[in-house]
Amino acid sequence: MALSIKGAGHLLVHIPTALFPIALGLAGLASAAIIAASKLNTAPLHSIGMVLLALAGGMLAIDIVLYLVKLLRHRSEVAEDLSMANRANLLAPGLMAAMVIGGILENGAPIWLAASILHFILLMAFIGRWLTHDYASSELNPTWFLPAAGIMTSAMTWPGIGPVEFPLLTLGAGLMAWLMLLPLVFRRLVFEPAVAPELRPTLFIIAAPFGLAAGALLTLFPGLAWQAPFLLLSGGAFFIALLVLQLNFIGKAGITLSWWATTFPVATVAAGFVRISDQAGPFALYLGIGLLILAGFTTSLALVATVRAAWSTCEKTVRGTEQKIQAMQGLE
Repeated sequence: MALSIKGAGHLLVHIPTALFPIALGLAGLASAAIIAASKLNTAPLHSIGMVLLALAGGMLAIDIVLYLVKLLRHRSEVAEDLSMANRANLLAPGLMAAMVIGGILENGAPIWLAASILHFILLMAFIGRWLTHDYASSELNPTWFLPAAGIMTSAMTWPGIGPVEFPLLTLGAGLMAWLMLLPLVFRRLVFEPAVAPELRPTLFIIAAPFGLAAGALLTLFPGLAWQAPFLLLSGGAFFIALLVLQLNFIGKAGITLSWWATTFPVATVAAGFVRISDQAGPFALYLGIGLLILAGFTTSLALVATVRAAWSTCEKTVRGTEQKIQAMQGLE
């Protein structure tokens, strides 16, 4: 039994942060499906969206419990998570997922507010680290957008409760961080060695801030002309299409957990197009539905990768435990 507990502890150290993107992907797809269902007046799609939202909430709850246990039992590892940029980046999707869920639920404003405040604190720590630490260019990757521009999720999902100044603040902070980070990431992608094949789906994250900024404008300025958010959404859609056309490059990733990085960016841009379709016309609606289908496809790949990873982990754990038990019994 002690061996099993040791193995579980080893998994606990590494797994929780990697699960947060799953909750975000499911929440983003759920939100886009619910928005599309309201525009198309399609009850089955709305039901699918609510099921996905429930799954996202359940996954987020599991993530939070696991991370709290990690905080209690492995504080040094949590401190390392916060001190290392690439690990800290994976905390942001959990907060972003909570904002999306809180913004959709009828009484979810407290969830939205708590997640927004925590993400804002993470953003300040993140940018503070930019100014006080030296990083190698190889450390820079698209996941840096998650804590930086991801704060705009707060403005996009604002439930309309409380002063509008706070979501405006998060929008302004996210825009500033996005505009600073975008040229740095592109320089890294163009002039440095290519992203490792298994991580290439994370490149879709670059499209997310376009959808977040457009969604925030639509939420905070409902009377705004549709052309402004359409321009932002078009930037995101262009980059998504560009990546889709690089089949050989992206396809080398295979079936990997990093496909979860594609769902939220694609779904966010899709939801934006659907939201402005009444004013922009059927072209925006077709773009939105097409991107929603793409988000569903990439989610399917991510789900397959998740099942495979879970099965492999369980299989290795069971096999290792059986071997150790046999060794203790003198059978080997």
